[in-house]
Amino acid sequence: MNPAGYGVLLLCGPLAAIAAVWLADRIGVPYPVLLVGLGAFLAWAPWVNVPTLAPEVVFYLFLPPLLYYAAYFIAPDDLRASARPIGLLSVGLVLVTTATVAGVLVGIAGVPLAVALVAGAVVAPTDAVAATSVFARLDVPERLATIVEGEGLTNDGTALVLYTGAVGTAMVGAIRPGPLIVTLLAAPAGGAALGLAVGWLAVQVRRRIDHSLLEITISLVTPYLTYVLAEGVHVSGVLATVTAGIYVGSHLSAIYAPGARLQAFAFLDVLVFLLNVVLFSLVGMELVRSLHWVPGMSAGRVVVVISTVVAVVIASRLVWMLSGPVTARLFRRTTDEPVWRERVVVAWAGMRGGLSLAAALAIPLRVADGKPFPDRDLIIVVASAVIVASLLIQGTSLPWLLRRLDLRAEDYGSAENKVRLKAARAALAWLEEHRDDTTDEATESARSLYEDKIRRLEFGPPGDDSDDAREMEQYRALRLQLIGVERSVLMSLRRDGRINATLLRAVERDLDLEEARHSGS
Repeated sequence: MNPAGYGVLLLCGPLAAIAAVWLADRIGVPYPVLLVGLGAFLAWAPWVNVPTLAPEVVFYLFLPPLLYYAAYFIAPDDLRASARPIGLLSVGLVLVTTATVAGVLVGIAGVPLAVALVAGAVVAPTDAVAATSVFARLDVPERLATIVEGEGLTNDGTALVLYTGAVGTAMVGAIRPGPLIVTLLAAPAGGAALGLAVGWLAVQVRRRIDHSLLEITISLVTPYLTYVLAEGVHVSGVLATVTAGIYVGSHLSAIYAPGARLQAFAFLDVLVFLLNVVLFSLVGMELVRSLHWVPGMSAGRVVVVISTVVAVVIASRLVWMLSGPVTARLFRRTTDEPVWRERVVVAWAGMRGGLSLAAALAIPLRVADGKPFPDRDLIIVVASAVIVASLLIQGTSLPWLLRRLDLRAEDYGSAENKVRLKAARAALAWLEEHRDDTTDEATESARSLYEDKIRRLEFGPPGDDSDDAREMEQYRALRLQLIGVERSVLMSLRRDGRINATLLRAVERDLDLEEARHSGS
């Protein structure tokens, strides 16, 4: 290996990734798609040394924090409200897709049944990382985001249990349904129970700590600890990590001090973004390495197998979501709003990603008797093709589909305004109840502050066309201008040497928070 090639990668890789994410925002394409393309280009370039993506790196380095923090901000009550569609997608559709893909490979490629089931389990689950990163940048209704992200977080557990059982069967050359069924039932339940225990323990520890750096460190360690413990006792590490994330996330208000919460959320946003950037770039690099012709199979036959599997994977999801009264009832509401558009979006949001590739690469090289694992190269090629097709076809067209179906995120401006108004009125009422007969200056100042806050909230949320709302917008614009004046004076004092850097950062932080609050950034 040429050391200069790694230098080129370290120098050009981050710059190219930044450019890809910027371009994705400009052209309205989910950034994972362009990052996979970037990784493929870097792998193809002869002057770059590309690192090998070991399956363990995906499973133990990237997967735990990405799953944990994706689950972190999903409300348990939202999951309960969508439990039926999520459950049928993450279990029923995974089983159907696994069986369908296995049937195709047995029928047209002559693959042994156990090996075909391995391939089906590899490509069956949608990718939680891809779904979360794609939906986070789209104007998607919250219910749809919860269903697709919840499916991505839970179907990995089903698929990996099937995958483990199918690989074990292929290794010994005999199907043992009894142990496979026990594993299918025990591993997810055990993973969820372990995740709940670790989550509860993490919350109890965090309640007793008032140190922002330690809190953030514990938050970072928790997903890795959960995943490693679960895999060590042979239960689902994916479901354990997701369960711990949901439980801890539901207690965020109790375990974080306000300052620590602001720091932690900013840190987590950057961490998740960087992990996504690196992971999708590495996936693109590995796809180029994995896409090769299968020994002993003609190029034409490989193309037929790949095309058929890709078509079956997409069609299985479409048929599952769009046909039959069962799936229709899953989305039934009490209102008259049509739900077929929601089913279309969920049916089309079937992106695959790094987990499928890592599972394919993790297939053992040899079976128990020392012979090569049957059709391992074909499984890797098929998985790579499904990932590329799902990201290029479904990932790039999903924003267009949402616009075409006129599905947008809910506007919670009025509800948020009402909550803020109710909280401010309660604070003012408490102040009136607890004031002494002698009113001091601090009480009067607080009363004036809350009366002004209530008056502004009564104008209504931004975007209202009323005169009060327009006055509120004028007030916000004026406040931002005044903050700009304060900021310019602060910088002038620093340039003149009249204040030091510590004082600059202290005052600047307050101005940043106030400006962010008024600008909504």
